[in-house]
Amino acid sequence: MNIYAKRSREKYDEAAHNYDNTADGKLTAKFRRKITEMLDVAGGEKVLDAGCGNGGLLGAISRNADISGFGVDISPKMIDECRARFPHIDFRVSEAENLPFDDGAFDVVIICCVLHHLAEPQKFFTEARRVLRPGGRLIVGEIWLPPLVKQIFECVVFPIHNAGDNKLFTRRALKKFFMQNGFRIIESHNRGFKQIFIGGRN
Repeated sequence: MNIYAKRSREKYDEAAHNYDNTADGKLTAKFRRKITEMLDVAGGEKVLDAGCGNGGLLGAISRNADISGFGVDISPKMIDECRARFPHIDFRVSEAENLPFDDGAFDVVIICCVLHHLAEPQKFFTEARRVLRPGGRLIVGEIWLPPLVKQIFECVVFPIHNAGDNKLFTRRALKKFFMQNGFRIIESHNRGFKQIFIGGRN
């Protein structure tokens, strides 16, 4: 496990019992609401949330459609919270870059406010493509900041926060990840600090 993963596990284990009331939890809630609004899922579809936190996004999606939900998170205590809150969903402790699922297992894969924690985000995109069926959808939600503010966060705020944050991404960088890994952009939302992309697996 790399240093970013270790720091993330420690920070989110500590925050798990009160996550919704933390700054991170409140930020993620804004993404969760928009992703739930954008995502059109059908009953019976298999949906994976990679870096699921306390399960709130999958819980919201499962209220809108009778999905088969799966979530993974690096924090064991977050997974404990998930299982207590949403016993009908399959939650497991795992890193997003090494998903414990078969090829083509899912219709939808989501990663929300997690990519900037990963030491090797390309590995996640490779894994997402592997576990998605042909025609499946990948949803990526990430924080967007202006270039100077982005640099301040990466060089000053992230080290102080010490939560395993690594690097923020521009819209161009995220689009490049999609294109280089065999996804076409279906829909996007870019407003304020929120950037959300939905890609279809070729």
